[in-house]
Amino acid sequence: MKSTLLRKSILALFLAVGICSVPNAVHADEDECSREILLSYFPSVFVKETLAKYKVPQDQWDAITKELADRDKNILKIVEEKAAKLESNPLKDPQQRQAAVKIFRDTLFENFAAVLKAHGVKDDKQIQEMLDNVQQQKAQRFAKCMQKHQQQQKANVKPPQAAQNKSEVEGD
Repeated sequence: MKSTLLRKSILALFLAVGICSVPNAVHADEDECSREILLSYFPSVFVKETLAKYKVPQDQWDAITKELADRDKNILKIVEEKAAKLESNPLKDPQQRQAAVKIFRDTLFENFAAVLKAHGVKDDKQIQEMLDNVQQQKAQRFAKCMQKHQQQQKANVKPPQAAQNKSEVEGD
């Protein structure tokens, strides 16, 4: 129970980190708001757009996205392990939010950089820009999906009972 709550808190923190990024271009596709895309740290659709933008050879894209998808599964575990090694675990103390965000960002960079370096991208500054680009796309997609969800909710809202009664009375 406590572990589940901790994981949910961490997930909320990670989503907030992504949302704070400056938006970038969005792809429109059928599954644009799929849970897989929104919860992945390295969504392949955004990684591929970034690889194209930074002129990484296209014959490397599938291998890179596969390796990042494999690493994606362990990001949370790595973050939790790093945080647990600290004297005061920042994941358990809301006042240490900045420390938790730093651990998360560092972990994302380390994993992203390891994959890209294995495929010939060696410049840490460029790798950071690429990771930022992926996160910006993800943040914009999340914002777009939230807006879409809110619009759907508004469309499904029934008028208040008092308004219904008033229109029934006026119609008589």
